[in-house]
Amino acid sequence: MRVRHTNSGFTLSELISAMAASMILMLGFSSVIVFSRSELTKTNTRVGLGYDQVLIDRYVRTRLTSTISDSMQIFTDEAAEANSTTSTSGSILRAVDADSTVYHISLVENIFQWMVDSTTHTPIDAEISDLVFTEQTGNFGKLLNLNMNLCSTGDTLALEWSITLRN
Repeated sequence: MRVRHTNSGFTLSELISAMAASMILMLGFSSVIVFSRSELTKTNTRVGLGYDQVLIDRYVRTRLTSTISDSMQIFTDEAAEANSTTSTSGSILRAVDADSTVYHISLVENIFQWMVDSTTHTPIDAEISDLVFTEQTGNFGKLLNLNMNLCSTGDTLALEWSITLRN
């Protein structure tokens, strides 16, 4: 009678091959996960900058269109504002609304500050660089140009608007 032996295990070379294939798959999946997380972080930063852009649009462009164009004053810096020396270009804007509400926009340590009468608001999280207001006279009234960069975690969003102010 012949005894039959059955092989009930794997050889060492089969185990090593299976482990090597598993390691290659795990490295591939971990690379995809790390890349996806990095892209998610970048996307979240860009979405945050876009949200801040909408808030600035609401605060600046929407509300300043109701101001009296003759009341708009631009100052190059705090010293010029203290001396009441206006300019056609600068980083500080002061304007009065038709209902006598005073708006004051400036940067304090790269933080956007929107002052309504005597109440200060800091509506956005992003830092601001290169804020410049420029006044021009157009066919239908004064034009206010606004340029700034929103900065957050190494990403920057450049903004530029033109607002027509009418009396």
